[in-house]
Amino acid sequence: MDPQLSAWARDWSDRLGSALERAVQAVAGQLPAADVVGVGIATDAHATSIVAFAHSRQHFDGMTAEEPEFAVDVRWHLGEWDLDIAGVDGADDPLAPIRAEAERAALCFTDSSADPLAVPGLRAFRRTVWDSISQALANAVARGFFDQWPNAVLVFLPLDADVSNDDIAQWNAALNDQVRTAEFREFLQLDAV
Repeated sequence: MDPQLSAWARDWSDRLGSALERAVQAVAGQLPAADVVGVGIATDAHATSIVAFAHSRQHFDGMTAEEPEFAVDVRWHLGEWDLDIAGVDGADDPLAPIRAEAERAALCFTDSSADPLAVPGLRAFRRTVWDSISQALANAVARGFFDQWPNAVLVFLPLDADVSNDDIAQWNAALNDQVRTAEFREFLQLDAV
């Protein structure tokens, strides 16, 4: 990895974990803890738009009642969830400065005008951001931060990104127990653990 990118990632990671936790708390905190069935973080394909999500029991139950055959997709895909940081009234988005810093770093470490698949710098930058988010979430799990939502799955998804489902499964394996990890792998259409 580029030494400057590595240094930036270490510095950025110091702020990332607390910002992710504050954002998840702001979104999931809109509901009673027992009514939260999912909390998660998503990025865009460029790894600069970072958003916190939560999924309510009411929304999950309503969607699975309409289409029970898609229950696994509804449980795990953040695009199916009903709450995100943009919808939190009166709250500043704790991820706004993190996104701004990621956007500045992307300009510094990549050639933004080029094809993302052809630019090693962009691939390295995105991988660094995704690894950092995954590690920050795993650290929060280890500290028990997500225990306040005992019914919630925890998800990290780079949306519309050219990243393998194996990588996504690996990032998420440290976030959930073995049963939930197996279901997540089913959602990704990977072989069971």
